[in-house]
This record gives sequence, C-alpha cells and structure tokens, in this order.
Amino acid sequence: MHGSHARAGLVTGPGFSFRRLIVELALPMAALAVSACGGPPKVVPFDLSFSSKDSAIEVFLTALAARDGAALKTMVVGEAEFKKHIWPSLPASAPEVGMPLDYVWKDTAQKNAGYLARLLDEHGGRHYQLVAASFAGDTSDYGAFLVHRETTLDLRGPGGAATLRLFGSMVESGGRWKIYSFVVN
Repeated sequence: MHGSHARAGLVTGPGFSFRRLIVELALPMAALAVSACGGPPKVVPFDLSFSSKDSAIEVFLTALAARDGAALKTMVVGEAEFKKHIWPSLPASAPEVGMPLDYVWKDTAQKNAGYLARLLDEHGGRHYQLVAASFAGDTSDYGAFLVHRETTLDLRGPGGAATLRLFGSMVESGGRWKIYSFVVN
C-alpha cells in the first residue's frame, strides 16, 4: 500500500514530501498571480488541488484509511472557494433565479458533513488501493472549471476487488483536480 501513496506524491513514509507539495501548489499560485492582474481567472486557484484525479483520490484514500476527517475536509471545495469561484458560474446564481448564496452554501456544507460522517463510519480505517477512476455522470463546463459527476472508483481492498462511489463529483481547472463534494446522489 505504501507504494501507491508514494506514487500520489504527497506521502513518503510518515511525513509529507515538501518537494511534491511545492510542485502541487505552484500552478495554483501562478494562477493567483495572473488573476490578480485583472480579468477572470482561467484557472481556479483552489486551496488544495492535485495534478491528476488519481493523485487526489490516492491522497483521499490515505486519509480515509487513517480516519482523518480533518484532512478529508480540506480535500473538498471549501466555503471561500465555492463563494468566490464556483457560485458565480452556476446557473442558480443568476439574479432572476433568486437563490441566496448563503442558503446554498449552508445546505451544501450540511450535506457534506453528513456524507463525510457516513463515509468515515462505513469506510474509515479500510485500506483501499486505487485501480481506476471514472465518471458515470455528465461533465459540465463552467468556463474556468469542469465538474465531473458520479465518481466511480475501482478499488482493491481487504475483501478483494470492489467498485464504489465514496464521494460525489470532482472539479478540474487548468489540469488541477479537487473533490467537489462528498455527497453521493
């Protein structure tokens, strides 16, 4: 199992690889610098993102095996990211729709917390190895980011091979990946 986590690039033995962390954060920081110069960002500068969906999922699986709820919470789109980068691009944000941002965020955060608790209860402590990841749902293009729905994971675990939906969607921007939500519909 350790080998798969080293491939993800963040876990090396008991600590984190700072070299990989610098590489993982370099692109979002560059995007921040460009967006500060004016105009909408072409890449969403997520707080924590990964160079591939597999890297994001492998780090997720490591945190899940460790039952590290705090680490898992940092892996999904947070409130500031949602309000600043995601919400303005969603059709529900149009003034004529009349959907209040604070209501949408509170509802999203509450559902995320519930699904995270259930995820930890049902799968926390299990050591899964990623075989493949795919998306059973549609992919929506919102300009600066894509949302890939219904993440499906082919895994090897303690009981053998399994296909599971451990979280909902993933978001991709400028080749960077992040879990959008724990909510599995």
